[in-house]
Amino acid sequence: MDETSIEPSVSAALGFDMLVAGEQAALLRLARRLVWDAEEARDLVQAALADAYEKRRSLRDLQAGPAWLRRILVSRAMSLLRRRQVWSVLREVLDLGPAPQPSPEQSFEGAERWRAFGRALRTLPAQQATAFTLRYLEGLELDAIAEAMGIERGTVRIHLYRALQKLKAADALVMKGDMP
Repeated sequence: MDETSIEPSVSAALGFDMLVAGEQAALLRLARRLVWDAEEARDLVQAALADAYEKRRSLRDLQAGPAWLRRILVSRAMSLLRRRQVWSVLREVLDLGPAPQPSPEQSFEGAERWRAFGRALRTLPAQQATAFTLRYLEGLELDAIAEAMGIERGTVRIHLYRALQKLKAADALVMKGDMP
């Protein structure tokens, strides 16, 4: 049986499965960098992949698939980060005590600078933290970040500038040579 005899829907399903299989590790890595929690990252990826599966027919070009999946993941992550910020404020207002501390395996090799960086990054507004993560931790170009976040390139630059200013002010940026 050659490829031309395979029904288009079966071929598309195989293409989607291959796309997900090829991108799943990168999506998990991105999710961990966005939410800084291994369990939440796994849940976030699963939810994003479920969304992608439901919307798979809207993906016309499999070449655009990785960016499409990142956009879905980033959208879900930004919603989670916004909810987390709201819950943090509610926790303080209701005096429910401090948020639970991360487990040892979630910290970065025990290096205090990296933990401080993670804490500072989590205090940024969701869009600034997302733009920073996509640019400096994932290495995406400005246009790819704009597409993933669904905003203009100039807006990405503004979010990056503000994030860098806040991280510098918090003395949370690790310079070359400071790596653990």
